[in-house]
Amino acid sequence: MPRPDRSRAALVDSAAVLFRRQGYAATGVNQILDTADVKAGSMYHHFPNGKQELAAAVVDSVGAGIERRLREFLDSGLPVTDIVDGWIDLMASGLSSDQRDGCPIEPIATESVNASQQVRDASARAFGGWRQAVTDRLRADGWPEHEAEQTALAVIALLEGALILSRIFGNADALNAAKTAARTLLSSASRAHGSGGGSTSPDGDAGAHA
Repeated sequence: MPRPDRSRAALVDSAAVLFRRQGYAATGVNQILDTADVKAGSMYHHFPNGKQELAAAVVDSVGAGIERRLREFLDSGLPVTDIVDGWIDLMASGLSSDQRDGCPIEPIATESVNASQQVRDASARAFGGWRQAVTDRLRADGWPEHEAEQTALAVIALLEGALILSRIFGNADALNAAKTAARTLLSSASRAHGSGGGSTSPDGDAGAHA
C-alpha cells in the first residue's frame, strides 16, 4: 500500500487550525508553511493554485469529517434533540478552551463569498452535507420531506449563528439559547406530525456528544 503523504496532511491540518482561529485573509502562506514545517515546493506540488486550493481542501476534509461523525450519532437511535444538545455542548467546550476557536468552516466560508469561488463551493458542500445528515434522520423519523429539509436548515443556521455570537460576546450564552430554541423547534414539530424518534421532553438531559 502507498505510504500516506505526510506533507499534504501536515499542510491541511496546520491550515485548518490557522484558518479557524485567524480567518482566511489573515493567514499567510508562509505562516502555514512554518507551522506545518513544509517547504513551499511541496505545497505547490499538492496545491498548484496555492492558498485557495489548500483552503478548499481544508473545508472538504473537515466538513466531511464532521458529517461522518454527525451521521454516526444520528444513526445511533438517540433522539435528535439530544444529539443537537451534544453538538452544541462540544461547541461550547471548544470555545471555553480557546476563545479563538469556533466553527472550523465558518471563518473561511464567510470570507470566501468575496475571496474565492472555489472555497465558497467547498463551504456550501460542507454545510449542505450537515444539513442533509439531519434531514435524513428527520425523514427516517417520519417527517415530511420539505419540513425535514427546512427544519434541518434552520438548526444548522441557528447553531452557526449562535457560535458566532458566543465568540463575539466571549461566553456561551448564545449557544445555550440556541440549545433551547433547537430543542423547542424539533420537539414541537415532532409532536405535530406524530414522530416519536426525534422527540423528547424539553427538560430532558443532553445524552450525546456529536
